[in-house]
Amino acid sequence: MKKISIGNHLTPYLLLACTLSAGTLALQSHNMIQAHTKTAPVLQPAVNQVTRKNFTVPEIAAFSEIVERPLFIAGREPPPKPITAPSKPARLPPLRLNLEGVVITPAASIAVLYDLSSNKMLHLTTGMKHQGWELIAVSDSVATFRRDSQSQELRLKK
Repeated sequence: MKKISIGNHLTPYLLLACTLSAGTLALQSHNMIQAHTKTAPVLQPAVNQVTRKNFTVPEIAAFSEIVERPLFIAGREPPPKPITAPSKPARLPPLRLNLEGVVITPAASIAVLYDLSSNKMLHLTTGMKHQGWELIAVSDSVATFRRDSQSQELRLKK
């Protein structure tokens, strides 16, 4: 008695699937050919739709940049940058702080400040900056700030 292997058992199904696929492809290609021949549009000349203009060569002045600075020359440089007048430096905001308290210890001097622009309390030690102003000195009732050549003192209100 001969054993039936899996390959022998599935072979008819594989042949059936291949036959159905080939038939489907043949039917689809036949339908596409018929549809194309039935609905092929008649091409009409498009001469009336498009009017051509004759090409005119631009004047030589249009190429002056290329003539003055040829593209593939080693010494080629970009065009000179226009000279602009120096602008005024941006104006920094004024010091908008109130001195609320002072803490002086042997280790550090701290100014307790109220920022009027953000409504927040700040604690700055000497050397710290706020909005471009540097705290340079703190005494019993005065905090001194400096920005560039300007100097401003804030006094503790009694």
